[in-house]
Amino acid sequence: MTADVAVRLLGERASDDRETLSVVLYALRRSLAAEVIDERLYEGLEAVLGEYAHPAPHLVTAIATRFCKATTTFVEIVPYLLRPYPVDEMRLLIHLSAEHPHPDDAPGHLRRFALAILAILDLIGDTAP
Repeated sequence: MTADVAVRLLGERASDDRETLSVVLYALRRSLAAEVIDERLYEGLEAVLGEYAHPAPHLVTAIATRFCKATTTFVEIVPYLLRPYPVDEMRLLIHLSAEHPHPDDAPGHLRRFALAILAILDLIGDTAP
């Protein structure tokens, strides 16, 4: 039954006007962003920047890894989501993701990294199709 419905829906004519396609493409790109901008990313930001932020040393590495994964996704999707491209914000984010600070410097680095991610999230949040 489900296959019959899928075949019928896929066989129907779809709109090909530029405005509709633009909205659909934008929604698909936003869904890619949503895959990385999830509750765990916000939990990491809260752990680093929140009022009671003092992540345990073993969490610092996990949070940094999560932030690096987010950076990779931002590099892939930001050119499609934001016009004009936020050169300075992305340059800082990429630079911070490539750094490997000494453990004594890790908390400060993680705070700068979190702030760079928040800057990108603010820009993405301000966009509309």
